[in-house]
Amino acid sequence: MLTLATFFLQTAVAGVLLASGLSKVRGEDHQETWAVLAARLPLRRFPVRAASRAHTAVEIATGAALLAGAWARIPALAAATLLLAAFTLLALYSACADDAVPCSCFGRSRSSLGWPHVGRNLALTCLSGAGLVCAHVVGAQLPPSLAEAGLAVSAALVVTAVAYYFDDLVDLFGPLRGAAPSPPPSRPRTGRDRSAA
Repeated sequence: MLTLATFFLQTAVAGVLLASGLSKVRGEDHQETWAVLAARLPLRRFPVRAASRAHTAVEIATGAALLAGAWARIPALAAATLLLAAFTLLALYSACADDAVPCSCFGRSRSSLGWPHVGRNLALTCLSGAGLVCAHVVGAQLPPSLAEAGLAVSAALVVTAVAYYFDDLVDLFGPLRGAAPSPPPSRPRTGRDRSAA
């Protein structure tokens, strides 16, 4: 059972990182995040484009390493845990800052990094850390059957989809914005009110 859990955690983290990295390849929104961060750094010139591309390459390389085989799972999960912990700290910084950092986690910067992203990134960090602990226990073992491996991959795809569409889910299930305020509760009319009417 622990072998199956390890394989699930490994493939789930790989799916999230690959989805994040590959989505950044198609657009330029991720450079906006780095440009905002660079403007807050005490440096005169910061290679925004190079930093954005390096960030994307690290995500894709780490995700690919997680799928390279059981022999690579421990170093790849260690790298993924550190990467996701850094993303959690960035989201925490943005949530506490006066000016939030635009979120381009999956290639689109339609929202700002806030407390929901802190929770999401912390959960992903915990998943990766748990996978790392499990990987130390089971070593290079893989699920004994294709059916169990398929079950783990299916569950990992669900985790990837939830992470990819996280902003949409927050918008869907979050509080309604711009809703008309409810009227104040009516107080019972007193005898004086009735006589005035």
